[in-house]
Amino acid sequence: MERSRKDSESRQGYIYAILGSVCAGSVSTLTKISLTTNGPLVVTGVTFLLSGLVLLLYQPRRKPEPGSYRYLILFGLLGAGLAPLMYTLGLNQTTVVNASLLANGEVLFTTVIAFAVFGERLGRGQAARGILIVAGLLVVSTNLDLAHIAFLHGLAGNLLILGSGAGWAVENNIIVLATKRFDTTLLSKYRNLIGGCALTALFLIGRFPYGFSAYSSAVMLLLALAVSGATVMFIAAVKRLGAIRMLLVWSTSTVFGALFGLVILGEQITAAQIFGGALILFGVYLLRSGDKVPEAEPFVAPAGGP
Repeated sequence: MERSRKDSESRQGYIYAILGSVCAGSVSTLTKISLTTNGPLVVTGVTFLLSGLVLLLYQPRRKPEPGSYRYLILFGLLGAGLAPLMYTLGLNQTTVVNASLLANGEVLFTTVIAFAVFGERLGRGQAARGILIVAGLLVVSTNLDLAHIAFLHGLAGNLLILGSGAGWAVENNIIVLATKRFDTTLLSKYRNLIGGCALTALFLIGRFPYGFSAYSSAVMLLLALAVSGATVMFIAAVKRLGAIRMLLVWSTSTVFGALFGLVILGEQITAAQIFGGALILFGVYLLRSGDKVPEAEPFVAPAGGP
């Protein structure tokens, strides 16, 4: 009975991770459109503020649970504030190829922190399948055009992208702890609201220029809905899979992002990118099909701890 329950939770986790990856894959395309009319701070702030307001419509009378406020503030300021802002700012200062490649550092940072601090473990088979996914990510990100990946070109932007990945990696692992004690939806909707309010207040106080036409407002609303879906699915998946496995599956957002770019923006997808996408999806399939025994439980704080 216990094995059946865990298998069911694992299946749900993979479904949530894939659905969330579709939402996340659309974010880069919608953000790119939004940045044509507003700056990174405005786009990030308004997006997460709207996302938080959208999520408030779900069970609006439910308030944050006692003891969850420290998590909410941390997730809001880090995961819905600083990290996404660093990524958007970095994207404006480096090449798209570099940004795509360096953003995958989130998987590496999350894995390192999960191993070193939170006690997660992967078997040899799972690690091998994870390497297959990472290999696909590298192919998709670089298009096998390694000659044009220059780290020193746009150094500040590259560092910002890496910094955003590190910030999200810290949040990814702490979310595992928080979702063991608190409701997933409450964590996600208040997280986005806190981060969005902080960034929106920042650009209003700083008098950053902004402007919203009917078209740009509609795009921003779609972006907020995508962020809302990605946030809820992300937290629901990490609760069931743990940070490492969830991030490996979540990496399929690279594939979905390329498809959205092709369909909506008319961007070209090369044979190398198609091959890399196939590697990613095949690795996820193997990861799921070979996942018969759930991974070790993440670190849980002792009584009296956080």
